[in-house]
Amino acid sequence: MQLLENRYEKALLLQLPPKARDIAENWLAQKPLNELLELSQKNKPNTELLEAYDVPDEYWQPIINATVLAKTTYFLANSNFSQEEILYLIKSATASAGMPLGEYTLGEVIKLSKADLPILNLWLMEFAQLLKAVRQSSVQEH
Repeated sequence: MQLLENRYEKALLLQLPPKARDIAENWLAQKPLNELLELSQKNKPNTELLEAYDVPDEYWQPIINATVLAKTTYFLANSNFSQEEILYLIKSATASAGMPLGEYTLGEVIKLSKADLPILNLWLMEFAQLLKAVRQSSVQEH
């Protein structure tokens, strides 16, 4: 049985070729989420890194997406998260999975992720419930 703390979405990582997966797994262990998101926004491949691993440029964004999805879904639902933090994590996860909010509703992403991204699916359901609870708590306080 896998420990809850070690449960994260690996599907996109497993779709990468082995050398590209090596980069993603190194990043997963070494880079915080904000740095990964900055890399994604820059959208400029680190050609030196890719050459060192003998990975073609076209795998740059898939490496980032796989790593962001894995890193994001590693977070456990926590009632101390603010509404903004929960939304930040949900938006990061859904965008890296290729289903950004705005193009998809959260409900659609939950439904679409069930077959191919089962950990993301469970993670999104937990975070959707957490978001609902935080919003209700916020309304009751005001």
